Amino acid sequence: MPPVRYPLLAACALLLGSAASHAQQALPEVVVEGHHEGPRMWRVRRDDHVLWILGTVSPLPRKLIWQPDAVQAVLRQTQEVVPAWPSYGIGANPITALRLYIQWRRMQKPPDHMPLQQVLPAPLYARVAALEARYDPHDKTLEQQRPMLAAERLLTRVLEASGLTARNEVQQTVLQLARAQGVRVRQDKLRIDDPVDVLKDVGATPLSGEIACLDAVVTRLETDIGPMQARARAWALGDVATLRALPHTDNRTACVSAVSTSERVRSLIERAQDDWLMAVEDSLARNRGTLAVQSMDRLLGEHGALATLKAHGYEVEGP
Repeated sequence: MPPVRYPLLAACALLLGSAASHAQQALPEVVVEGHHEGPRMWRVRRDDHVLWILGTVSPLPRKLIWQPDAVQAVLRQTQEVVPAWPSYGIGANPITALRLYIQWRRMQKPPDHMPLQQVLPAPLYARVAALEARYDPHDKTLEQQRPMLAAERLLTRVLEASGLTARNEVQQTVLQLARAQGVRVRQDKLRIDDPVDVLKDVGATPLSGEIACLDAVVTRLETDIGPMQARARAWALGDVATLRALPHTDNRTACVSAVSTSERVRSLIERAQDDWLMAVEDSLARNRGTLAVQSMDRLLGEHGALATLKAHGYEVEGP
């Protein structure tokens, strides 16, 4: 049985990152020479307890050589590491696993089994076809996918062709270093009590929402490749000022809205986002030193996690 990517990871893989796949080299790759540490970390303090936060961006250069000396130094002063996202748990019931797999397979089919060309408005389909012709002209499977999965596939193809990857290899390196140094990794689990119903809810996403999600992703692929490459380069060089200044085309809001029509799915999204903030505040209270990883887009901004921590009374120092 092939792996099943659960709820958000299944229907919104493009929101959280997706595995790379083969594509033609249609754009110049991002080349970042030498070894880089990424941006300096934020420090969040209360009394003599310190939380270091390493911000990441997605995508990053596929051939980036990352030298985590600063992370290794921080790990020598920490007792716990908090990853960016909780893991997902559905229990070990084999019947549930089988039902989940069957539901996942049903989700792959497009609405009314119609090809993508018949599902999409003609102008949007023309834009999708232009991207497909440029980046993956020999792949005929896109036509048989539902719009939100077609959005994921297109995003994956273009990132690969642009020398970028959405895999969070930075976090994986941090977790490996933590375990090697005997530092606890706090991997909270987001319990999903009704995974089959969650997938049914996602599968019942209104077609208009799926089309809006695909439209937003296509717009990003048409307009944001240069800024994505610039953000990746700025992260590798530790240039936080550039990261703050670069424009960001947001396709996530439309895609999250598309799958958030059910209360069950909305609750999962909110829990996954809120759990990290609760975890770092708890770790900060218990430990003299904690290291956390989180994406820049969730850290920065008026409503970002750093602003929230500051509003909660913590001293926040950053690059």
